[in-house]
Amino acid sequence: MAGVSAGLVLASILSGFAAVPAQAQRTAGGGGQQAGSVPHETFVTVVVSVRERGGMPLQGGAFVKLSSDFSGVHVTAQTQDGGAATFPNIRTGDYQLEVSSAGYKTASEPATVLPSYSSYNVYVYLSPESAAGSANAPPGKTTMTPHLQSEIDKGLDKMRHQQFDAARVHFDKAAKMAPGNPDVQYLLGMLEYYQQHYDLARTKLEAAIAIFPSHERALVALGEIQLRSGQASQAARTLERAYLVDGADWHTHYLLAFAYADQREFEKARPHAQRAAELGGKDHGIGARILLGRILSAENKTAEAKAIFNSVIRDFPNDPATKDAKVALAALEKPAVVVAPAALAGDPRPLAPRSAAEDAARPVPAPPAVIRPWAPPDVDAKEYVVAPDVSCSTDQLVQRTQARTLKQVANFEKFLATEHIEHQDVDAYGNPGAVKAKDFTYLVFIRKTRKDSFFLDEERDGGENLSEFPTSLASRGLVGLGIFLFVPEYQNDVIYKCEGLGEWRGQAAWEIRFEQRGEVPSRLMNWKNNRGVFPVALKGRVWVAANTYDLLHIETDLREPIPQLELDRDHLIIDYGPVKFDHGKTSLWLPWYAELYMQLHGKRYHHRHTLTNYALFSVDTDHQVNAPRETP
Repeated sequence: MAGVSAGLVLASILSGFAAVPAQAQRTAGGGGQQAGSVPHETFVTVVVSVRERGGMPLQGGAFVKLSSDFSGVHVTAQTQDGGAATFPNIRTGDYQLEVSSAGYKTASEPATVLPSYSSYNVYVYLSPESAAGSANAPPGKTTMTPHLQSEIDKGLDKMRHQQFDAARVHFDKAAKMAPGNPDVQYLLGMLEYYQQHYDLARTKLEAAIAIFPSHERALVALGEIQLRSGQASQAARTLERAYLVDGADWHTHYLLAFAYADQREFEKARPHAQRAAELGGKDHGIGARILLGRILSAENKTAEAKAIFNSVIRDFPNDPATKDAKVALAALEKPAVVVAPAALAGDPRPLAPRSAAEDAARPVPAPPAVIRPWAPPDVDAKEYVVAPDVSCSTDQLVQRTQARTLKQVANFEKFLATEHIEHQDVDAYGNPGAVKAKDFTYLVFIRKTRKDSFFLDEERDGGENLSEFPTSLASRGLVGLGIFLFVPEYQNDVIYKCEGLGEWRGQAAWEIRFEQRGEVPSRLMNWKNNRGVFPVALKGRVWVAANTYDLLHIETDLREPIPQLELDRDHLIIDYGPVKFDHGKTSLWLPWYAELYMQLHGKRYHHRHTLTNYALFSVDTDHQVNAPRETP
């Protein structure tokens, strides 16, 4: 292999297929000052913008400390109007930030100050004292023993067949086995929900959230119950929490639109209804479009409302919900009738004024499906909260991330880790099968050939022999993918777009969507079998630390299915973070874990990789250092 090389190998013993992610690339889009054209100024004015979760500037005051033992800088400033603290005449280089404010956790994180024509902006997100998690700690995973998983699966099967009493027996057993497991409390809540025992369901869902405040599914389900109970204001707050935790798909946007419309906050309701319609597509978009039409009519935007209802009738002529659009459209033809959004079915409160036709047309969200979501949504079926007042230059962001990536690569030639691989088959209902696992010694080599060009090779004990892996899939290249997305040699293979300033693990992060160009053969991922090698084009989203440009998180999907491979879904998630080593207090940004969700030949698979026990080989010595003090 020439130039930059990678490997992610997924191989199927049953089918004979193997997936090999090959090389990676980058490209930039959008305007902005080229980072390379900025003169290397010695001093800049640093503006630290302190923000709440969701991206809004912090309303209360905060103290910001900027320090560097190397340069001897230790200065403190208080935020002023707009939640920003200003530090003039700061030399470019690496610094440590510490931000404190009453009612919030103290945030401490590194920041790299780079040359800039104007002031250099740094962003810090503060989390409430009650929030869980840390930007410098890997996300926690709920422990699931085989016996516990068995009870949950039995309960789900009974619930799927509406055998609710039998399902409760299994879920109660699971709760006794793991009283602190939030998923069990969530399932008990959903069991009550399906029987319309909303008060009992609320109690269980609140218990799940008390154990794990970021339980997205429990938050969404609780928000829907609050809507059905006529508590639209509480529902909006709950659903906004879910949105902050892990973004929003069409369903969350739809419920938020309903919650705000029920409070007559149409300015807030309308964009959520629009996004629900866009993200829902053909499968789920019709209800959201009808809701959007009713919101527009309530705002006296009659022409726009009519256009929406007519588009539903045109695009979904055979859908049963089209009759709702026809009724609403007919009501608009009568000037005396006020068409205003109504509450959910079952809402006990009178909501005036409302016609009989409007009551017949009101949409009701479907209850959450019993079928488990077997994989995360496609990267284009979900969106995340970004700061509304912060713009970004894709060109500049890509170049700075590229420079940071190359600097990280320069810090080592090879490192060693223990890789734990788990594999599960997933049935048609989304239930995972038994875990098959194995540990490997994982070794990564980087060999530099010339400036900004290098070889990267990843090896395991056992090599690529599929019989060495726990089941039908083998993978190679998880480290490489994150590096290859930001390598100059491949910057013309991919289109990048900065979506804004968001957060990941409570840390300010730039969100970047990428997609491989249609006219360029894929070099990021290949699938191979005994018939040859098949390039696989990807799309995805990455989160880059706003203050250091380290890679935090990647999610990828197929740009389109691969019919010749019968590969319909390939969703990859990789989380990165700092790994500290004893020797020289070295800290490198390396993968913590990766998950792969695949639909191949009509079958579904879940593959998980966890890397621990890192050992570093320095660039100037062949001696292995001690195991890291902190391992994910």
